[in-house]
Formats: sequence, C-alpha cells, structure tokens
Amino acid sequence: MNTSWHRRRRDSSAGTLRAWFTQPYDYRWMAEFQRSHPAGALIRLVLAFSTFDFGALAVISLFSPDAVHSPSAIVWKAILVLSAVVVSALWLIRPFPGRRGVVAYGVYADLGTASTLVLNPPGDALLSCVLFAIVGTFFTFFLSPRWLVAHLVFAVTVIVVVAIATYDVGNADLASTIFRVNIVLLVVAGVPSTSHLLVTVLSEDARSSRLDPLTGLLNRRGLDAAIDDVWLRGRERGRCVAVLAVDIDRFKAVNDEYGHEEGDAVIARIAERLGSHVGNYGVLARTGGEEYLAVVSTSRLHIDALIHGARRVLLDPADTVAVTVSIGAAIVYWDSALWDQNVDIVTRATRIADSLMYEAKATGGDRVVKSEL
Repeated sequence: MNTSWHRRRRDSSAGTLRAWFTQPYDYRWMAEFQRSHPAGALIRLVLAFSTFDFGALAVISLFSPDAVHSPSAIVWKAILVLSAVVVSALWLIRPFPGRRGVVAYGVYADLGTASTLVLNPPGDALLSCVLFAIVGTFFTFFLSPRWLVAHLVFAVTVIVVVAIATYDVGNADLASTIFRVNIVLLVVAGVPSTSHLLVTVLSEDARSSRLDPLTGLLNRRGLDAAIDDVWLRGRERGRCVAVLAVDIDRFKAVNDEYGHEEGDAVIARIAERLGSHVGNYGVLARTGGEEYLAVVSTSRLHIDALIHGARRVLLDPADTVAVTVSIGAAIVYWDSALWDQNVDIVTRATRIADSLMYEAKATGGDRVVKSEL
C-alpha cells in the first residue's frame, strides 16, 4: 500500500512537471494584459530602470583597478551602456511587446550579463553572477517554461565557468568557492524555477475557476471580471455596447434523440462558432446548459450585422445534428441616457437581452429580437 502511494505521488509529480514544461504559453494574452492593466506602465518603468542600472554597473566597473581596461573591453562596455540606454527608452515609450520582443530582451539580458562578467574583476565576477537572478525574474513572469529552462542552463554554465576561473587565479580556496557557488546557484536557479512552477499552477487554478470545462469559454464569474474593458470602449464616440443572450432551440430534444454525448458536442460546436464570430469584438461566456452570453463593442454601423450574423454563422445544414438558436440583444449606444443615470447598466442590459431571447423562443425560435436602451 505504501509503495503504491509513493508511485502515484511520483507519477503525479512527474506529470505536473511535464505539463508545466510543455504547456503552450499565451504571449498575446500577456502583452494585452500588460497593455490594458494599470500596473503595466509601472512594470515597464521597473524594467526600464533595471536595464539602465545594468548599464550603470558596467560603467562603475571600469573604475576598478582589477577590471580589464583593454581598448576592446572599453569599447564593448560602451556598446553595452549605449544599448542599455536605448532599451530603457523603448520600455518607457513603447507598449509591452509580444513574443518576439520579450524573447529578444531575455536573450539580450543574458548575453549582456555574461559579457559583463568576463570583463569584471575576477574577485567580483562570482558575486556579479547574482545578476542572473534578476534576469531570471523576467523569464519567470514573461516567458514560457522552455525559455526559462534555456536561461537557467545558460546561467548555470556561466556560473560554473566563472567559479573555476576564480578558483584558478587564487581568489578563493576550494571550500569558499563551493560555498559561494552553492549560494549563487540557489538564488539564480532555485528561486526562478520554483517561482515559475508555482505561478503557473496558481494561474491555471485561477483561470480554470473562471472557465467552463466543456467549451473553454468563460463562465459567469469569468465574464463578470472581463467585461469592464468592453464597456469602456462602448462609451467612445460612434461606438456602442451590445449584450447578446443566445440559447439553442429545443435542446432537450437533441439530448433525448441523440444522447448527452452528442448534446455536449453541439454545445461545444456552437461555442466555437460563436467565439469565432464575436471574439474580436468582446467577450463570450457559457452561462447555462445551452445558454451563452456575449458582450461586444463595435461601431453603431456594424452592430446590426454582428448581431444578425451570429444567428446565421451558427446554423450549418451540413451538421450531423443541425440546430438553430434564439438571440436576444440589448444595445447601449455611446450617447444613451443610461450612461449618466445611477443604474447598473450591465445588469439591466443583461436582463433585457435575456428577456428578449425568451421572446424569440416563444415566437418559434431561430430568430433575433433586439432593443435599443
């Protein structure tokens, strides 16, 4: 019994590590989150300061009598300082980058740190390896596990080389060198890897609590947390917000005739098509068994086409189980008086859209009923 428990525990741990290392990393979501979240500007400021500080350290090291002062070393440090200034400025004036940008910065930080170590005084080189921990923090929060592992392999290799060089020139005895290397490795490798694994697990748990397991759409809790940006965009001149309540017609008959497995396939198929249709304009959630709720923002010239197009794109006669939907839509234009009233516009629009959806079902289904608020 004890052996079996330990085997299950080992398999579970290995599975967790494998899932962590192979998981797809959503760089687009990360970039959009940083651009839209109020903390995004602060994060870019911290990254800009850290980059500039790296350049300042390269300048300070030149004043050490033990540093390399050859013309090539001075030129290279000048290049590092100049690049640090440019990259710092880019963090301040540019939005948070996507995959290519964060990967390029990570590689730049690793190579710049390593080259600085080579030119630093031998006595300071091992201590300076702690800078890899700062770079590792960036990899932890903004890059995939595979890039983090690549960074750790590179950093550990540099640390070992520096430790050997430090010992060879007689700057420390063997015991002191091993002691220092152990501390540096714990900081550089242990903290980022553990943090990334923990952040990943916590993020997945947080995300899964807001997602519908069958369709991968938001659930009602996830929708409540995601619609603020959509409503803000709707207040812009010439735009509007619409709440769409979508329900599959006569879905009980589908389950009765084809079984619940086929019914689940229908729910997932409708979710995918509806997400493809409205995903670029807002957020979508599955709020009940066969019910969906979309909150979208677009121009007032496009909103009718978007709403009526949702019904058409969901119906395909070639489907094995062809179904229709009823849609209720409540539209709030940017100049609506509701914006200036002390009312919960989201709740009111949702209730009206839901009521209109039931009205569409009561008149035979496969239709759209909409109202302007």
